[in-house]
Amino acid sequence: MSRRTRRALVTVFVLLGQPAAAAAQCSYNLSATSASVPSTGTTAGAVSVVTGTACSWTATSNASWITVTGGASGTGFGTVTYRVAANPGTSPRTGTMTIAGIIFTVNQAANSCSYSLSATSASVPSTGSTAGAVSVVAGTACSWTAVSNASWITVTSGASGTGLGTVAYTVAANPGTSPRTGTMTIAGIIFTVNQAANSCSYSLSATSALVPSTGSTAGAVSVVAGTACAWTAVSNANWITVTSGASGTGLGTVAYTVAANAGSSPRTGTMTIAGITFTVNQAADSCTYSLSATSASVPSTGSTAGAVSVVAGTACSWTAVSNVAWITITSGASGTGLGTVAYTVAANAGSSPRTGTMTIAGIIFTVTQAAASCSAALSPTSASAPSTVSTGTVSVVVGTGCSWTATSAVGWITITSGASGSGNGAVTYTVAANTTGSARTGTLNIAGLTFSIFQGQATTPNAPQGLRIVVIR
Repeated sequence: MSRRTRRALVTVFVLLGQPAAAAAQCSYNLSATSASVPSTGTTAGAVSVVTGTACSWTATSNASWITVTGGASGTGFGTVTYRVAANPGTSPRTGTMTIAGIIFTVNQAANSCSYSLSATSASVPSTGSTAGAVSVVAGTACSWTAVSNASWITVTSGASGTGLGTVAYTVAANPGTSPRTGTMTIAGIIFTVNQAANSCSYSLSATSALVPSTGSTAGAVSVVAGTACAWTAVSNANWITVTSGASGTGLGTVAYTVAANAGSSPRTGTMTIAGITFTVNQAADSCTYSLSATSASVPSTGSTAGAVSVVAGTACSWTAVSNVAWITITSGASGTGLGTVAYTVAANAGSSPRTGTMTIAGIIFTVTQAAASCSAALSPTSASAPSTVSTGTVSVVVGTGCSWTATSAVGWITITSGASGSGNGAVTYTVAANTTGSARTGTLNIAGLTFSIFQGQATTPNAPQGLRIVVIR
């Protein structure tokens, strides 16, 4: 027998003894086998692949409008991400991907070109409008236009579009003494603009104001009048001052200040605005006190930003004191006139709610604080581990003074840190390699809650049996 013949026989024996492909031992599952997508498409589709640690897989799209954007191939657990293009057609469509040998179906809705507007009319004052807008609702590929049918209505943006959009328009001032109506045609729908007539009748947003004895630096009243209608504003009392808007044309605003009332009697003064009397009623300077609130509810964790306002006459002094150790006044312990008391509330470590008070300007302010809650939560609540050695961490969320422990229920999971704690904390654990040949589940008991760990089976290929290599020399 020649050397070449002997070498060929050796090769045949070795090939016959190769182990079966590891892939034959791999089973695959998907987190879902289908998805429904709107006609506008999606850029964030995703599906998970569940299989053994060493099991490889691929993901391919069978439709041109479905694109695999991530996870085109992988080994073990993984995620396939994909995007779906907008459907320009008027019929729904269906496409597929093949993921780990499993068909994943995508059902996409049809693109329907029906149109609607957010409103079909608008009312505009005689002074016109520079900020009119109406929204168009339409399918993704549905085009539309917007045109004005009146010279005094101008489309400023959105004269055409596709799908969702907005049409912006302006309305010129109406110089006439009669109201007028104009239209726009938007996506085939009539949008009507009704504009008031221009007439020199005047009105105010209010005809009186009530001011505290401390006065006001930010009083204001609006004037409503036709575009070409002039007006003036004057004060009839020396303690009321017009600071802006002493004259104007059309719409406008009159700003004024009111001096503090140092007297013990209330007083009344007026302004004449656009020929209309505007009355200011001011309270007397008396040392009566009030608070913006007389109580507050605080969580068990406490508060660093509590505040309450004090309302008092300009020359009226007051103090603020806490009646319990766990409420601290941080500013405003004393003041005169208007002021603010800031306070902090310490955390409640007890299992019962508690109530404390402050005395502010002679008024009792009550703070009710919730009890500390020792109910715990875990994040995450379970985990998957590979067949090899791995580590993991789980967070414990619990009340500030609440103690807890963590123990393992199985020998192959070891707690490496965080076996006990108080308040928020974390537990770190180690999972031993899985040599059992099958998947297994173990648990940790953390703060009275069960944390489950699933470990996949080892995927070591079976060794060939009965292999015998004969070398012929």
